[in-house]
Amino acid sequence: MPTAVSAPLLAVAGLKKSYARNIVLHDLDLEFRAGRVYGLLGENGAGKTTFANILAGLTHADSGRILIDGQPKHFRAPKDALNQGIAIITQEQSLALDRSCAENVFLGQLDSKLGLVNQRALRDRFDKLRDDIGFRDLRAGGAVRGLSQAQRQQVEIMRALARDARVIIMDEPTAILSIAETRHLLELIRRLAADGRLVLLISHFLEDVLAVADEVVVLRDGAVTFAGSAEGQTPRSLTGHMVGREIQIEHQEPAPLPPDAPVRLEVNDLTRADGVGPVSFNVRAGEIVGLGGLVGAGRSQVARAVFGLDPITGGQIVIDGFEMQRPSPRAAIRRGLAFVSEDRKQDGLSLVHSVRENSSLVVRGAFARAGFRTPRPEKKAVGVQAGRMTVKARSIEQAVWQLSGGNQQKVMFTKWVMAKPRVLMVDEPTRGVDVGAKAQIYEIIQGLAAEGIAVLVISSEIEEVMGLSHRLLVMRRGRVVREFAWGGASRAEVIAAAFGDYDEAAGEGAGGGE
Repeated sequence: MPTAVSAPLLAVAGLKKSYARNIVLHDLDLEFRAGRVYGLLGENGAGKTTFANILAGLTHADSGRILIDGQPKHFRAPKDALNQGIAIITQEQSLALDRSCAENVFLGQLDSKLGLVNQRALRDRFDKLRDDIGFRDLRAGGAVRGLSQAQRQQVEIMRALARDARVIIMDEPTAILSIAETRHLLELIRRLAADGRLVLLISHFLEDVLAVADEVVVLRDGAVTFAGSAEGQTPRSLTGHMVGREIQIEHQEPAPLPPDAPVRLEVNDLTRADGVGPVSFNVRAGEIVGLGGLVGAGRSQVARAVFGLDPITGGQIVIDGFEMQRPSPRAAIRRGLAFVSEDRKQDGLSLVHSVRENSSLVVRGAFARAGFRTPRPEKKAVGVQAGRMTVKARSIEQAVWQLSGGNQQKVMFTKWVMAKPRVLMVDEPTRGVDVGAKAQIYEIIQGLAAEGIAVLVISSEIEEVMGLSHRLLVMRRGRVVREFAWGGASRAEVIAAAFGDYDEAAGEGAGGGE
């Protein structure tokens, strides 16, 4: 790393961590200085999250030292790291959902008299911090449960700043943010570093890292393959450091659909009580339809309603010509509808159970006779489908929590492919996965469509839905506002449609768009 006058605020020496025989971190020696942003990159399974968790006191190294201002420190628990000024904002948010925003931000710092908290003083503290940061949509008294995922993340960031953390670790902070929210967060990260804090940014979005990082550290299989200035690096060069080869995802035009491809999913004038709708669209056999738009536009709400997870107030859902009179997940599955949900850890997987148990969950009855499990056919079927989905695991009996994010996502696909669906809805298919796994998931989606499955893809990544889809539907404020054929619009036009300013952008794009 480049030399600096100041001593490192944070350093690790000989840091090593193993799980059973699997070495996750190999004798890491790294230094991090105050007032700088460090991008921590690597494929899923490279050791990034383990390294961050050790720094935050969430897990312990087998050997090696952590030094703060040159002094060795030992963290027995997260509170020890917090006491040394290290705060972590993880992908799995740790908020008290039924508490207010202010109570979450100042948890552990609430001033009380006779057990009663001065709510007015608490609101004043919250409002000042919120306004300083710029998260103006948050309200001190609002319960966290009613917030969007992006707003919950803002509460987490405020909590770290309320504790005056000198080291802030952010694990995939932009994965659930819209374009505007991402831009705002990157500006905040720059301000935090300018104030003398050290920011460690873990992200699969290489453009975000390059936009804000001063230094980059790349891990591969638990070892450092690059540590140096971010200047002069590109997404392609960083990918080379991450995987040992260059991976460039170039979307090809989807294969044309047969003129007689039947409509598998038809949604007519669907409405919900939360203001989403009316929404109408259809997806044909072998077709990939993208659903894009800003966070909060209603994309996920549409998918959840179609699958029967949330109630509808009106409209019609038709699968293969059969109208769902009372939409429910059980009825949807029976009719051949599958749903890879947005939050795989909350809604899609049982992390403590094995790859086999998760994969066969929907079709468990097919592997039972007279009420008793038939393990051999189940293991064989799961092994075949997990292999098709390129799941990397020691065996199908390995617990899902031990897998990387990309492989957990592939287990989700395996679970639904086992059910032989005719319609597949996928919400944020590559959130929190590395570039190599992302390319594999794209191949999985395209392969399933080639088999005649109708696929609806929901994604916050514009390039993803533009590149994968035969047709892209853009939602805004709960309604579909534009439809584009593959290659029929520039990125700027899609963004403008999401923001409600399509005509102006289309005029600009006509003169030589992206």
